[in-house]
Amino acid sequence: MIRLTALSRSIWEATPGWLIEPAGVVTAFGGATALLFVLSLLYWLDERRSTATVVSYAFVALAVVILLKAAIGMGRPPASVRSIPLANDPYGFPSGHAVAAVVVYGGLATVRDRLDDVRVVAAVALAVALVALSRVVLGMHYLGDVIVGTGLGLVVLAACWRFVGRRPGRGFLVAGVVAVGAVLVTGGSSESILALGGSVGGAVGSRWIDAVSKLRSRLDGAILAAVGVPYALVLDRAGEAVAPPLAAVVYAALVAGILLLPVAVARLPLSADRAASA
Repeated sequence: MIRLTALSRSIWEATPGWLIEPAGVVTAFGGATALLFVLSLLYWLDERRSTATVVSYAFVALAVVILLKAAIGMGRPPASVRSIPLANDPYGFPSGHAVAAVVVYGGLATVRDRLDDVRVVAAVALAVALVALSRVVLGMHYLGDVIVGTGLGLVVLAACWRFVGRRPGRGFLVAGVVAVGAVLVTGGSSESILALGGSVGGAVGSRWIDAVSKLRSRLDGAILAAVGVPYALVLDRAGEAVAPPLAAVVYAALVAGILLLPVAVARLPLSADRAASA
């Protein structure tokens, strides 16, 4: 009943074929890889402490979802209705994409004090709704999965805002503790290893966030993007390719590197000279 199976089937039967490809594009913006790159670019090119805080929220959400999915053990819709390949996660309840969309996009609005802007709130609500519905359209979740996922995302976001606030180091610590539980419950799934390794790397890297609080020049921004994007892409792929114990180290280096890259770039002589002449 809670998964709204009959209503979900009505949606699948009514979905025109041409909608599948756009839904596949939309759903990516609730996935770990796309969110990683979106948050990385925001961190490098915009306000860093608030973005790092949301990254820590995202890892808390990831660990919570992995733990709950494995503990509840509800599978996904049948393969006959799925329009995209199933990756490593066989469980569908609750929807991790719905949780992530709420926590990341809602977290950015919350931490940056934009909840009083109706346009921002509307944009966040639209983004969450589109990501959630795309999961149903693609047959990856029942409608109940994304509704519960959206509600869970709100709970996680509220809890993070209450107990973590704008302290990313604390957020990564909480994420790491939950991730340990996720590793134990899942027996060391690739997603739980990502959550644990990323949380450890975030806890390390967040200690130096305030060393370079703002983007000092356009040259700094260009260097950060040119170096950071390939770095993140390579380590993200490497983490998927290696065995779980080593993957944890790779993911830790990935997140720590993303957070520490602005510190390294700020110490480059060329960057420093440009900032001094600006």
